[in-house]
Amino acid sequence: MKRTHFSRRAVLVGAVATLVLAGCSSETSLPDGALGDPNSGTLTFWDNNAGPDRTPLYEELIRRFEAANPGIDIEYVGLPSDSAQQKYQTALAGGSAPDLGIVSTAYLAPLVAQNAVIPLDDFMASSPQRGEYDPKIIESAMESGGGENLYGLPFTSNNATLWYRADWFAEAGIEPPDTWDEFYEAADELTDKSAGRYGFTIRGGAGSIYPLLQHMFATTGIDNFFDGSESTVNRPEMVEAIERFAALYDVDTPTADVNNGFPQMVASFGGGSVAMMQHNLGSLSNHKKSLGEKVGAVALPLADNGVRTVMTDPFPSYTVFKSSKHQAAAWKFLEFMTSAESQAYWNENVGQIPVNAAARSAPAFQAMPSVQAAQAALDDPKTVLVTPPDYLPDFGKIVQVQMLGQWQKVLIGQLSAQDFADDFAEKLNRSKAKYDARQGK
Repeated sequence: MKRTHFSRRAVLVGAVATLVLAGCSSETSLPDGALGDPNSGTLTFWDNNAGPDRTPLYEELIRRFEAANPGIDIEYVGLPSDSAQQKYQTALAGGSAPDLGIVSTAYLAPLVAQNAVIPLDDFMASSPQRGEYDPKIIESAMESGGGENLYGLPFTSNNATLWYRADWFAEAGIEPPDTWDEFYEAADELTDKSAGRYGFTIRGGAGSIYPLLQHMFATTGIDNFFDGSESTVNRPEMVEAIERFAALYDVDTPTADVNNGFPQMVASFGGGSVAMMQHNLGSLSNHKKSLGEKVGAVALPLADNGVRTVMTDPFPSYTVFKSSKHQAAAWKFLEFMTSAESQAYWNENVGQIPVNAAARSAPAFQAMPSVQAAQAALDDPKTVLVTPPDYLPDFGKIVQVQMLGQWQKVLIGQLSAQDFADDFAEKLNRSKAKYDARQGK
């Protein structure tokens, strides 16, 4: 874990200090009963995805916050993404949880069930920024925590994106796809096995079920994981979507894709062997480094019913832990981190969409086609966001472990799409029944 403490002597001066004082108020509005002094305290802040690209961004924003709020110290602790969930649980078990931290909605539900984090609804309602947050994303974040309260305040939207080789498309005289028929036609047309070129790279290894689900919902236009108590993932149109998608494998995709995760997909795309890949906005820097201006991006195509259905990626969200004695100051920091200025700075550096809609007009975003495409889809009132049932206690295990090997069997022809979908639906139905029983539904 990387731990950084900022002393008052390290406060930035000059241009940055001027920006801080001009753009960030030291005032905040708080609900009645907010715990602690909003203007003083030392707060421990955990980052669940620390690394050389993102940690410096948090360190800079912390410096700005401390300059505007001299009574508050933020102690930054960087966690590796692959062990963050475990470290949170270990800290809770040992009574040493941080004051606040970044938590993925993929594992927010257990923290809510443990009564480890506080609802932020009253803080949000008191905030002068409450009207700036994207309502679709806030609603989706609430659904991830169980639907009744906001336990995590999201700060970035990382939509699924179709990345493509703009130079290959131009050479072939075809436009980037806006329908799924166009997608499949382009994948076939741009495949030339004799030249070692493939139209698409399909994810078969670690982390493959989320993009598969995103493809299924985007293709069919189905807008919910459940219809009552029954999962929708094995509806006939879903099965057809799985069959058509899987049929790309080893025809218009490399054979190695059955075992490939994100690093291998990026290497294939950036190395010049595939024309398209599906991944979220977070891979922009990878593509820019390897392909420069040769890379293009569009939102996932429209479903046949004309609706763009976007299954959200897990949101990284700011949470405040119940054990903290500085909840008021923690909210003040969260409010600062989700202000238009902070949101523009963080998201323009990582190539993602600010949850604070007021930040989206920042000039840097205009030069990012990937962000522009995803933002246009998000801002379209006809776009439907589908929230994964992260609130189910077993959902993470189902998608990360139990269905992975089954999907690989579908790709190599050892399991039918129907059997895969039925197995998936049965697991989701059992998990939901268990959750509903605990909730007294």
